Amino acid sequence: MPTTPRDAHRRRWAALLVAALLPLTGCFASDSPDDPGVPQEQARVDVAGDMQQVLRARARALRGRDLERFLATTTRARGFTQRERRYFTNLSQLPIGRLSYDVDPETVVRTEGGYRAVVDMRLQLHGYDAVPVVRPQQFRFVDDPDGAGLVVASDRDPRWERRSEVSPQPWDTGSIVVRSGAGVLGIFDEASAAVAGDVIRAVEAGIASVAAEVPYDWSRMVVVYALSDAATLQGLGDVPGGDPDSLDAIAFPVLAHPGDGVDQLASTRFMLHPRMLGSEPGQLARLIRHELTHVALGARDDLVPTWLSEGIAEWVSVQPIPPEERLISGAALEAAEQGPAALPNDIEFNGPDQGAHYGLSWWACETVVDMYGEEMLWRLLDELAATSPPDQSDKLQQLLQMGTGQLAREAANRILATYR
Repeated sequence: MPTTPRDAHRRRWAALLVAALLPLTGCFASDSPDDPGVPQEQARVDVAGDMQQVLRARARALRGRDLERFLATTTRARGFTQRERRYFTNLSQLPIGRLSYDVDPETVVRTEGGYRAVVDMRLQLHGYDAVPVVRPQQFRFVDDPDGAGLVVASDRDPRWERRSEVSPQPWDTGSIVVRSGAGVLGIFDEASAAVAGDVIRAVEAGIASVAAEVPYDWSRMVVVYALSDAATLQGLGDVPGGDPDSLDAIAFPVLAHPGDGVDQLASTRFMLHPRMLGSEPGQLARLIRHELTHVALGARDDLVPTWLSEGIAEWVSVQPIPPEERLISGAALEAAEQGPAALPNDIEFNGPDQGAHYGLSWWACETVVDMYGEEMLWRLLDELAATSPPDQSDKLQQLLQMGTGQLAREAANRILATYR
């Protein structure tokens, strides 16, 4: 169930930033009446250069896992130092491939006691991200009391993040516990770490199962978030159905530079809802296979009707389960008995009737496989992904010699024959 950040996010951020800068015109003028003054733009560039210098040292310390040098780039304020120690510990557990910071001089403004600026952090998880992921952050800088230049006084502004629609990562907001396996990077916290072994093993097995079914090249490497609270899930925004708490899990694309209009995919990760961490092992394994299918499908997942992407994920998830043990929701059985007129549409898919929609979509894919073979299921995915949304119904009709209404009825008949 992927969610894609909107291009408008960066545009809204830019508008907010311009509004913030307007009242600060002239703030870089010289304090001396006898000095002709330094042009404002040059002063801003000079301050940005000082910021960039301390951020380069910060990045080197993080990459080198050198706590002493990292703390040397920050203020000595007790609360902030504690937070930075935690942040350092979090990042030191990650497989950092690339990490750097870039200050945009146009965002530099003077504040009481220092400066603030928007900084792009580039972070690439080695083996898991195809390219670095760029995430804007608002930093505050102050003069080092020892006279060594600027130091970082804050690297987060939650209110700015909410206004700018920037989603913090688990390592930004609390303590994480990282566990890894074959092709798996698991992000846990102190409370969820007790189940880390079970989750990692289930994901390892799921990767093998999904790779055996999905006929596409994919990295078979995945990052999974399995935290004890739903704050990170709720912070994603734009989730299917609009209610993060209604989702047992979600796969989400991580764009290299959200909002720049390019939509280059760095990776697809998935997150488990906290309530699923204590679920029955078979149920958890099936859910993980479902989400891993979305990871394996990558960009194709976002280009086809939701019923097809979710139906394929369900179809793949049940393949290791004996047919007589493949459960379906009561809502799906009831919908089949009522006789669906069509397959669920994208807008209503994750609404109140999502249980029925998942079951019907799964069995629509079962119907395609039953009537035409597995090859047609993947051909349908490929060809619909290459077809503009208004023409996808016609393409389906051309490939299957039936429309979505007939496919829905065929799926309902098979559900009733299997479960009633």
